[in-house]
This record gives sequence, C-alpha cells and structure tokens, in this order.
Amino acid sequence: MATTLGVKVDDALRERLGALAEAKDRTPHWIIKTALTEYLEREERREREHKEDMARWEHYALTGEHVSAETADAWLNKLAKGERGSWR
Repeated sequence: MATTLGVKVDDALRERLGALAEAKDRTPHWIIKTALTEYLEREERREREHKEDMARWEHYALTGEHVSAETADAWLNKLAKGERGSWR
C-alpha cells in the first residue's frame, strides 16, 4: 500500500531537484524516492552495525575474549589466498 508523504522544501531545493530530475530524465518523485530509500538503507545498516559492535563490546567486557592483531592478520592473509578457516 502506498501513501502520500508531504515534505516542505524551499525554492532553491525545489529548483535543484527539478534540474537534477531533468538532467537524469527522471521525475522529481523518482529522485526523492530513490534518495530516501538509499538514506534509510544506509542508516539502518549503520544502526545494525552499531548494535553488533555494542554486543561485541559487551561480550569482551564479560569474557575478555579477543583476537590479537597477529591472529587477525594471519586469518585475513588466508582469506586473501582463498583459504577458508576460522580465526581461532
């Protein structure tokens, strides 16, 4: 189901939107919808990553478990060579 969402913009922003839409041979509606979709996806991804980071931090604070730089480098080098395996 689609609904209409009104957004007030100043004249300068409206002109920029119109110019970009014309240059891309798209409608202003398409530009707005695409921009909003991309923004939401980016911010939702950042929020998920932040939650994952906080969970990792809490795990470390409780257990002290960590991966050394040397272990991480060795694991990344294996991945770069196409080898699979755990970092442990």
